Amino acid sequence: MNPPRTRTLLVEDQGMFRAFVETWLAAHPRFELVAAAGSGEEALELVTKKRPDLLVVDLQLPGMDGLDFVRLARQARPQARALVLSSLMDPLALTRVRESGVEGYLEKDTRPEKLEEAMLAVVAGRPFFSARFVETMAREGAKSEALGKILSRREQEVLTQVIAGKTNREVADFYGIGLRTVEFHRANVMAKLGATNTAELLAQVKARGMV
Repeated sequence: MNPPRTRTLLVEDQGMFRAFVETWLAAHPRFELVAAAGSGEEALELVTKKRPDLLVVDLQLPGMDGLDFVRLARQARPQARALVLSSLMDPLALTRVRESGVEGYLEKDTRPEKLEEAMLAVVAGRPFFSARFVETMAREGAKSEALGKILSRREQEVLTQVIAGKTNREVADFYGIGLRTVEFHRANVMAKLGATNTAELLAQVKARGMV
């Protein structure tokens, strides 16, 4: 007797890629695509209705990003496991992925066989992070240690969110801290990195090899 197919929710805003994955999943013997959505807000409404056990989520989404969606989705469906897909390979974005508690990460330009391998691993309770992800994190170990000598952990977290394009209010909501606290940490980050505005801050981050 074949095992039951894993109930899967796909969250992807790129229509062509979403259509490809939908078609591929429709014929897959191990996965049942219960719903697909183009944004995190739309997908959140489907989590309770469709009860997925696997979330396949694009990192970059309009509105809330993929990690914010996973965090909120697990409040309604704690047992759901998450595989993040992305084209991003900048270290700070990947650090957010690593610290988010998702079970896997895979590049969007991968072959279908590798996507299948990642999904099967995550469903089985095994973490799956691509070779490029692991290599990037290993290379950034020394840089992160050096950055830690300049910025506090909270300052590094705020910097990561700023690079991701988050507003101070969004950063405050994400970490559950006050808006003034975020403004304080952001000001400290800019002072320590010699920046007077966001554009200069991003330029400093790039010059220091942080992205």
